[in-house]
Amino acid sequence: MEQHADSAVGERVELTYELTGADMRQALKARAKASGSARRLRRFAVLGVAAFGGASVVPLVNGRGFDASSLVMAGILTVVVFVLQPWLTARQFHKLAARHGVYRASAEAGGVTIVNGGGSSQLNWTAAPHYAETPDLFVLLSGDKNVSCLTVLPKRGVREPGGVDALRALLDRHIRRV
Repeated sequence: MEQHADSAVGERVELTYELTGADMRQALKARAKASGSARRLRRFAVLGVAAFGGASVVPLVNGRGFDASSLVMAGILTVVVFVLQPWLTARQFHKLAARHGVYRASAEAGGVTIVNGGGSSQLNWTAAPHYAETPDLFVLLSGDKNVSCLTVLPKRGVREPGGVDALRALLDRHIRRV
């Protein structure tokens, strides 16, 4: 079936893909931007880094020696929250997704159907009322305040010419971009 970005009735975009670690990192980063709890965690981490950084400088200002332990704690907190935790989470998500092998997804007016080695699932648009677009993915997001569920649709999985534009148009018609 030929895909057109402006066709509405009967439009269907099909994807075939295997999820990668890079896909999961991009998807989780997109989810974090939309998630209230992820935003709170980042704010808390920035405050913690600032507090430890400030604590390392205060003794120097008061004429005492530099407090290296507080500066080390600021560095550790930064690495754990902004580097290690996202990397480990993406790695774990990828391990779970990779077990299912090749994914076949079909997006149409009623929602998205995904079939893989672990089974199949059908997601209507009310279950994923939002989406984010990254350079390589469309990430469907649940509507709860913490965005607890996500569905990853890699653009490379679209095989038809114009299919990425058709998928974007389909998503824009049915759900809201964040």
